[in-house]
Amino acid sequence: PAETATEEYIERIQAYMTKALKEAKLNTSWIQPNEEWDSATSEFIAKILAPEKNKFLPTFLPVAEEIARLGAMNSLAQVVLKLTTPGVPDIYQGQELWDFSLVDPDNRRPVDYGKRREMFARLASAAPEELLRNWADGRIKMFVTSRLLHLRRELPQLFKHGTYVPLAVSGTHAESCVAFAREHEGNWLLVIAPRLSSRVGFPPIGEAWQDTAVQVPESLANSDATDLFTGRPLQVESGSLKLVHALADLPFAVFRNTGF
Repeated sequence: PAETATEEYIERIQAYMTKALKEAKLNTSWIQPNEEWDSATSEFIAKILAPEKNKFLPTFLPVAEEIARLGAMNSLAQVVLKLTTPGVPDIYQGQELWDFSLVDPDNRRPVDYGKRREMFARLASAAPEELLRNWADGRIKMFVTSRLLHLRRELPQLFKHGTYVPLAVSGTHAESCVAFAREHEGNWLLVIAPRLSSRVGFPPIGEAWQDTAVQVPESLANSDATDLFTGRPLQVESGSLKLVHALADLPFAVFRNTGF
């Protein structure tokens, strides 16, 4: 989060509140506007977002920063899940990066496609670990989205007809992990994504997972596979995939067998 609220940001929040208040129809509405109420609300928003006049923003920023980084982990997990679970994924325009749009008219602002093209052109040379360290710039979301969309295009039959096999998770942070496999005609994916990651730590990688492990079926455990994002090989011991190793670099993984 920025340390100060720009005039543009204040105007966006004011427009959002105008719509919310009028459509709630309690003290004002589109048909019966209460200009005094509307004006007072806009003035209130401008004042609480002006740190030189009000202490609200400086005290709120630490909270916002904590929410932002945990929200980023949730967002990345959602991208992984929506692009690997059964069904048709929906990606709204411009959401290859973090998107902080409010309801209309805020979400009608033009998308900066030039910025996205430039970032995408440099993405191939970026290391996954560096993308995670600099998660706030949004490149890691573009990286995950791009890799999984390419995988879906490469393996249409697996995503269209593949079975969904939920996998059990054990250990200290078992409730903070979602794991499943997709199988089709001998080919498979093993997907791992975090949930409730605040319980694990930030970032939820490596040793933070302690003894947490995914129980992998024998049919998958005996196959050679690598992670789509890091190239890390699948390491299964006695039917268990330890997240300390599987998620050593990133908080999510999509292992694919080499039979593709």
